[in-house]
Amino acid sequence: MKIRVTTLTKPGEFTKWATEVVTQDAEIVVRRLAEICEVLIKENILNTSKMPTGALADAFFKEQINSLSWGVGDIAYLNKTVPYWRHVNFGSEAINANWQHWLPKGHWDNGRWIEGNEDTDYFDIPKTPIQAHNYIEKTLMDMEIAIQRVLSERK
Repeated sequence: MKIRVTTLTKPGEFTKWATEVVTQDAEIVVRRLAEICEVLIKENILNTSKMPTGALADAFFKEQINSLSWGVGDIAYLNKTVPYWRHVNFGSEAINANWQHWLPKGHWDNGRWIEGNEDTDYFDIPKTPIQAHNYIEKTLMDMEIAIQRVLSERK
């Protein structure tokens, strides 16, 4: 189908206006997708953990890079604040992590190693690696549906 548009504006004015409209619409769409992605990754992290503290989920947030580009999960920030994020997502063995190492002095409490310096605390070596939770992959799969939904809302 071909559409012909006739305007009473100067040459290029209509094209400029149409580009601005499309750009504004795209900005709304990418921001909405970033908001959805932030919610989905937090849900997937919390739903795949047996005893979530929320620290890992809270480290993922949307961030605007430019007017048409958003991201969720700044790798430099994750490495600094929750350096175990890769272990939890991919699993210790998948990233070739040395999970059979001495833990700092502490004790196990409900499956978590709690660092401490009490007389009852001790050094230990983990018995099993961290299993992969694949929360990033689950989020990407969920985003395929979200993208289609958001785009269909814009029609």
